[in-house]
Amino acid sequence: MKIISLKKSDQVYTCNSYLILGEWNRIEDLNTVIDPGLDDFILDEIERTSTGVGKTAVAQVILTHNHFDHAAGLRFLKERYRCRVLAFSDGPGVDQLLEDGQMLKAGDGFLEVIHTPGHSSDSICLYAPKEKALFSGDTQLRVRAPGGSFPLEYVAAVQKLGDREIMRIYTGHDGALGR
Repeated sequence: MKIISLKKSDQVYTCNSYLILGEWNRIEDLNTVIDPGLDDFILDEIERTSTGVGKTAVAQVILTHNHFDHAAGLRFLKERYRCRVLAFSDGPGVDQLLEDGQMLKAGDGFLEVIHTPGHSSDSICLYAPKEKALFSGDTQLRVRAPGGSFPLEYVAAVQKLGDREIMRIYTGHDGALGR
């Protein structure tokens, strides 16, 4: 699995977007974008990337949640690539609903869907077991101040994440964490 962090516009508030390809761009690899962001900014970068001969540059998009800064740019990818869209809850452009624990092909590997309510009721993280990588969306993984209280469903979600061997985290807004 090849993970490409796409550049984002510094002109608008948007999220980090990721393009997942297979290591060799084989025809059977499933080119995948995680969180397209707010606008069409990532389209030019995708077009400049070698995504494989004889296949669409983006076959599917996975949303970590349906907030505008992660999903509003979806329509531009659907228009250009006619890709299918997967999300935990229904929304504009969503073609398939995801379930907690579901395994999805992305590039030449797989991602596990982990429902992580807290930031929003439809928040998910995506775990790539072979790469030991987590795409966290806006799931808060760093508690910066002592005290406070957290909903039980959020605590349970963080416990689920703790059961995975995670070496690198691709966040929704900050830089990547880990090695």
